Formats: sequence, C-alpha cells, structure tokens
Amino acid sequence: MSQEQGIVRGDAHLKLGSAGFIIGAILIVIGRLLFPPSLGVGNWLEMKEVVGEQAVRLQACALLVIFGYWAVMIGTAGVYRSITAGGAAWARVGFYFHLVGTAVWTIVGMSLDVSFPAAIVNWLAAPDAGKDAAYIAVAAIPAFGRGLFPLEVIVYWLAFVFLGIGMVYSAVYPRWLGWGGLILGIIGVPLGILMTFTGREAMLGLFIVLLALTTLWFLVVGIWVARKAW
Repeated sequence: MSQEQGIVRGDAHLKLGSAGFIIGAILIVIGRLLFPPSLGVGNWLEMKEVVGEQAVRLQACALLVIFGYWAVMIGTAGVYRSITAGGAAWARVGFYFHLVGTAVWTIVGMSLDVSFPAAIVNWLAAPDAGKDAAYIAVAAIPAFGRGLFPLEVIVYWLAFVFLGIGMVYSAVYPRWLGWGGLILGIIGVPLGILMTFTGREAMLGLFIVLLALTTLWFLVVGIWVARKAW
C-alpha cells in the first residue's frame, strides 16, 4: 500500500467516502432533474390538482435526494477520519454539524416532501364531510416546513465552514478544495439567516444556485479522493 499526501491507497473508509460523495451528488442531481418543472416555484396549494397527479413522482424525487444526502454523509465521514492533525478539530466539528444537518434535513424536513403530496391526494379524494379534517394536514405541513427550512440551511452549510477550515489546515487535501467548501458555507449560513426573516420563496433562486455549486463540490471532492484512495 502506498501513501500520498496523507491518504492511504486502499483505505476502506476513504474508498467508501469517495463513493459516497460521487453517488450522493449523482442521486441529488437526478432527484432534482426529475422534479416537475411546473412545481418548482409557486404555492402547491394553488396547484393542488397537479400535485395530486404528480404525487408518486414527487415522492420518488424526494427519496432520491434523501438517499443522496445520506451518501454524502458517508463521504464527509471519510474526510473527517482522514484528517488526524493540523485541522482535525475543525473537521470533527464540521462532521458533527453535518451529521445533525443531514438528520434534520432528511428525517424531518424532506419527510414533509414525501408526506405533503400524499396529504393533498387524501384531501382531494376525501368526501365532502371529511374535506375540512383532511385539509388540516395539508395546511399544517407547509407552515411547519417554512419555519424549519432556514434552520436546516444554517446548520447544514455551517458544517462546510468547519469542514472547509479543517481541509485547508490539513496536509491531506489541497487548499483550493478546502476553500471551496469554506466559501460555500460562508454563503449558505447568511442565506439561511435571511430566509428566517424573508421566507424561502424570496431567495429560492439564490438557494438553487448554492445547492448546485455545493453538489458540484461533492462530486469534485469525491473524484479527488477516489483518485488517491482507489
């Protein structure tokens, strides 16, 4: 086994980590591309018939993205484990924030994306006597998600602030790779704070750009690690 810049070729953790980054980025991209364009912007309640018709597709897209974020978490675990000095503390805190951010985003936040189309289908199919009761869930899910989303953004991208600093200070990763994650985190945290007061709809375009760049960073990190570890 040969060692390059602190990464041991054949290390199982880093091989899994590189695969996690690459597969995660691909799943996130596929999930986003399959999302119905007509529902990208706007109030889903005003397009309830379209949501009802596309319910299975929406749920499948959400599951793909969820699996993608879980795969990326395997990738960040590999990065955190590979930094044992000169940035190890920063990388450790970054991984912990990423663990929390991924859990909140996927288990709590994106579970709403799975349940909301089903709630609309139930509402549309409910008899007149049960319409009001079914609508309670339809109205409650977006209201809860609107308040949760900015916090998800803050926690998730705060992880890349710490992880990026850990990568910059380490002797394992090139500085440009660490700076990429750090800059994404520096953009994401204030964006989440602003969303807390303005709502996510007002800054949806900026968030989409941030998510696209972050997904690209996942892919680049995965490819770089794969070239060293495999």
